[in-house]
Amino acid sequence: MTQHIRVKDVMSRDLLQLQAALSVEEAVALLQEHQLPGSPVINERKELVGFVSEHDLLCQLLQASYYSSTQRSLLDVMRTEVLSVGPEDSLVDLAQQMARIDQPKVFPVVAQQKVVGLITRSHVLGALLANRQQPSPM
Repeated sequence: MTQHIRVKDVMSRDLLQLQAALSVEEAVALLQEHQLPGSPVINERKELVGFVSEHDLLCQLLQASYYSSTQRSLLDVMRTEVLSVGPEDSLVDLAQQMARIDQPKVFPVVAQQKVVGLITRSHVLGALLANRQQPSPM
């Protein structure tokens, strides 16, 4: 039964997408407001161009305060090599990928180069737990 769950069944469609031109400070405020550890970064065509995490922003703010540097945009700090998943991908396959230590906590869900959702470890854990608690068909 778990094998049939797809990313689209669990992902959040109400997601934060940050514009690449936003300042680091604006991005921090938005991540805190939405209580997210990271967010996809999109261009003016709403295509995925990067990802920025709290860690990325923390490092930038520390560096800026140490060197008294000026404001920077997300273009300067985002990662452009982004791990993403598709809406039709298997939730179990994603869970196995997320179980590795060096994997992100948040994955953008991308279809036709556009971000259509976001899936977190919390979403995956909740879906796996709910699936375990369902009675097995006889």
